[in-house]
Amino acid sequence: MNLPAQPAQTQIYPEGSRSGDTQVHQEGSRFGATHITGGSVFQGNFVGLTINSTAAARLDYEGQFSHSLLEPVKAYVPRLLLRDKIRTQLCDAADENTKTLVVWGLGGAGKTQLVLDYVRQYRTDYKATFWIEAGRKESLERDFVHLYQTLFDVQMVVGKEAVSVDTAVMGVKSWFSIQRGPWLMVFDGADTIENEEASEYIDIKYFIPNIISLHVIVTSRSSTAKDMTRLDGVHVGEMEEAQAAELFYRYSRLQRDDRGVEDEIKAIVKELGHLALAVTLAATYVGRTPRLQSNIKAYLPEYRRRRHELLSRKPESLIHQYSESVLTTWETSYHAINDQCPEASILMTMLSFLSFDDVFPPLFSVDRQTESTGSTDNVAGITWRSIISTRETVNIHKIEECFEMLQRYSFVQWKKDQQSYAMHKLVHAWGYDRLTGDEQRKFSLATFELVIEAIEGCGKAPEGKLRLVPHVMANFSALARASDRSNGITEGTLDELERVGVFITDIGRWSEGRVIQEFVLNGRCRLFGEEHPDTTSAMRNLASTLGDQGQLDEAAKMKREVLEKRKRILGEEHPDTISAMNNLANTLGDQGQLDEAAKMKREVLEKRKRILGEEHPDTISAM
Repeated sequence: MNLPAQPAQTQIYPEGSRSGDTQVHQEGSRFGATHITGGSVFQGNFVGLTINSTAAARLDYEGQFSHSLLEPVKAYVPRLLLRDKIRTQLCDAADENTKTLVVWGLGGAGKTQLVLDYVRQYRTDYKATFWIEAGRKESLERDFVHLYQTLFDVQMVVGKEAVSVDTAVMGVKSWFSIQRGPWLMVFDGADTIENEEASEYIDIKYFIPNIISLHVIVTSRSSTAKDMTRLDGVHVGEMEEAQAAELFYRYSRLQRDDRGVEDEIKAIVKELGHLALAVTLAATYVGRTPRLQSNIKAYLPEYRRRRHELLSRKPESLIHQYSESVLTTWETSYHAINDQCPEASILMTMLSFLSFDDVFPPLFSVDRQTESTGSTDNVAGITWRSIISTRETVNIHKIEECFEMLQRYSFVQWKKDQQSYAMHKLVHAWGYDRLTGDEQRKFSLATFELVIEAIEGCGKAPEGKLRLVPHVMANFSALARASDRSNGITEGTLDELERVGVFITDIGRWSEGRVIQEFVLNGRCRLFGEEHPDTTSAMRNLASTLGDQGQLDEAAKMKREVLEKRKRILGEEHPDTISAMNNLANTLGDQGQLDEAAKMKREVLEKRKRILGEEHPDTISAM
């Protein structure tokens, strides 16, 4: 078949070491000998007459075309359910043209390894497999030129014009159109396929032949890539616990007959969110560290101290796996988002200051405004709205647009049953760790304002209040860490936190409320001293919560201290002092100290009659 001459456009030249160093594995006689063409390594049986480079195509090709071994890594743990989904969709779909399936998910989830496992399992069902590296525009174009050279026996000659990309693509498509398959073509790492203005943008459809006997698998971090085909696609998310634990065992080489080790490994993979690449890196580190081999319980404390450093490590000697660290893959996606929608990248950072699960859209009610936001310790007056965008008003449409962009790059997933978004816990942690101390403080305060608004606007329904608790506590944790590094927190933020603590305890979440109230008490002690009325008020709230928790001795001790301080500071006749006496009497009664409680209650009643009058509601409540 003669191809029309095309003007040379993108020039592709031999790339030296990457291709020249490739080792090609051969299985059985079907896959034939290895052929080296134009500096690249290919494997297969070439059937037909070899003629000059400008004339005809090879009549057939069997085997595999790739730049590296088409096998998952040795320690790969099969994910059979996902592999079966790939097979079912490719084989059951009724389509007269190319069947294209997208395998998508977060960077590091294991998409490439899953597809390599599919290739290994079903390679004999295809006449040939063509693996195209689509992570970069240059690698995709290079592979197509090399594939063209292989199928048409075009030899690279120094000093002569290189084959253009357009010529190669048209030639490859023409070759497929006159052949009989079945064939499998994989485009691995096709992530930059959306923003046409991006310098690395790839029009992936342009490279896909359209014939009956071709199965195409595209792996991508982009969730919208699945929209390019009628097939549902396969989402690669977290591994199952048993799969993640098995992967950890294989790389760490720990003994399997120790129940304590097994439990610790389960705790480790849970902390890592069952993310395949993160588990691989952690287990490899354990396997190469003798002190962790003998004491695996030391890993998690070290990981929590050095999380950013450990996740920044690059995988070593993993064929067809990332040459980048977990964090680098996410940074790449983050910058792509920032280039297209800066507001979405900022919203993603804010999400790291909330809970990673059940991020429901009404949380960001942009029409809701609170009267109390001015009292929080905002940095230079920054609010959560202004931090997302200073250029335009943040409305519900902008928030939806931001979430759509984050979902497109698999940073969040929509959970239909909960009607909310979820973020992988490692992405959530990375979004926090990647910031400087000042940035962490700024975002924690801006998100705290969002939390305050959500509390004030959540209504009276208990389920609505309870749904806020994980976000309240996640934000409080970030706020507390930021204040520890900045040597304290301001009076206004402590006042708001006191209100948040009351909100939490009022809905029966006493343990969480106690943590916040202890923080407020310690903060006011640092700011005002132990004798200040606001400090005493914080002590009263904490004592009340201790009583609700059933810790009556500790509650009574603290309430007695509140009473003594109010007597000394405010005087015995002050209403707050009398209220403190009444609170202590109630706790003494709960402890069974009925005589002392009764004596104290009589004193409360007499004082309220004398000071407030017999008709006052507080006097009546004391009767």
